[in-house]
Amino acid sequence: MNRPGESQVRTGYRMFGSLQPTRYDLTFSVFGIPVRVLPTFWLTGVLFGFDLLHRGQNGPLLLLIWVAVVFVSILVHEFGHALTARAFGYPPRILMYHFGGLAMYEPHTRYTTAKAILITLAGPGAGFLLFGLCYVLQTYLPRDPIVAEAIRMLIWVNLFWGLVNLIPVLPLDGGQVCREVCLSISPRQGLKWALIIGMLVGSAVAVGFWRIGLPYAAILFAVLAVQSYMEFQQRRAW
Repeated sequence: MNRPGESQVRTGYRMFGSLQPTRYDLTFSVFGIPVRVLPTFWLTGVLFGFDLLHRGQNGPLLLLIWVAVVFVSILVHEFGHALTARAFGYPPRILMYHFGGLAMYEPHTRYTTAKAILITLAGPGAGFLLFGLCYVLQTYLPRDPIVAEAIRMLIWVNLFWGLVNLIPVLPLDGGQVCREVCLSISPRQGLKWALIIGMLVGSAVAVGFWRIGLPYAAILFAVLAVQSYMEFQQRRAW
């Protein structure tokens, strides 16, 4: 079914505000796809891995490895989205910022629910492929503790966060799929239903992560739940 769609960029910008370029951005291009990395991306990576500094004399090195692992993992994830979008004829670009990454593209009249879902799932799919590759390679790599730790980080990030990213809370990929399904059922009310699901699920997941001792993940989902609530309230006023 052909229908006008909202690209990932528009939803993300409404929920987190306009992410304007800065003079400190890192910009480059891979496979002809432009990538921009905001300084807040590096800051968030350091905050999430700050406890590694307590790991003795290797702490600073492990923190640098962690930030590199996060960068590579999110870049691979976003290229899963971007390459699939380009295969469908939607020129993409990638933004990496404080909440992770956005593969941005503008859909046109040939945009369908099936294409939107395939583009969305291609991101976690790329991450799971990287997880599988690292899982196999760990058997053949040198038994160096630093290398082993880097591989362990890559395995953990691409499996755990890949699964977490499928939770149906906007703007995560699970929330994007949920939105597309809701819009296919009700083009007028679908986004509101996706936001309601995001509020409820995000709140529940935040509580769950807090109880098992993952405060950063809990705070992230609490913020996403609040953002979904704010977006929902704005749309109720329309």
